[in-house]
Amino acid sequence: MFMDSEYYDEQFQKIRFSNEELDSVRFYDCTFTDCDFGETFFRDCKFSGCRFANCNLNQIKVVDCQFSQASFTECKCVGINWTEAIWPKMVMPGALVFEECTLNHSTFIGLALPQCILRKCMARNVDFREADLAKAIFSSTDFSESLFGETNLTGADFSHAANYRIDPNGNRISGATFMLPEAISLLYCMDIQLKEE
Repeated sequence: MFMDSEYYDEQFQKIRFSNEELDSVRFYDCTFTDCDFGETFFRDCKFSGCRFANCNLNQIKVVDCQFSQASFTECKCVGINWTEAIWPKMVMPGALVFEECTLNHSTFIGLALPQCILRKCMARNVDFREADLAKAIFSSTDFSESLFGETNLTGADFSHAANYRIDPNGNRISGATFMLPEAISLLYCMDIQLKEE
């Protein structure tokens, strides 16, 4: 399927490459549309400026892979351990963009992903502990059972986001945007009583 070691500005459509392995292939400014990569093992691959639309990426492995300015729209990205990828020491803002994606059961522990975007996504049971997500956009995303702890959420936008449980004492939330009534959840961990009239 992928016979070359590098691809530039290629358009890949309706590729079926699930349960496969792909080693040391570089993709620059490529577009993947309606592709199935479910449970594929990517090792030492690079995706720079690439766009994924309506793709199945459930349970892919991204061992030693690199992502830069990669965007995902209406993709299934369930069960991905993003910490297995290689992230640059010099942080690049906006390295990952997810729009209307399913990210359930994924892991971003300790990653520096400032200004990343999760817009209109399903992010249930996702681990964001110790991650740097400063100025991230999380609007209209469902965070049911997701974990935040020692997470940098400075200036993050949670407009219309739902079901998040964020301890203000255990996370950095200065300048972050929240909306009522969901923002009341920030009080649940403070050992206080909330009463309605």
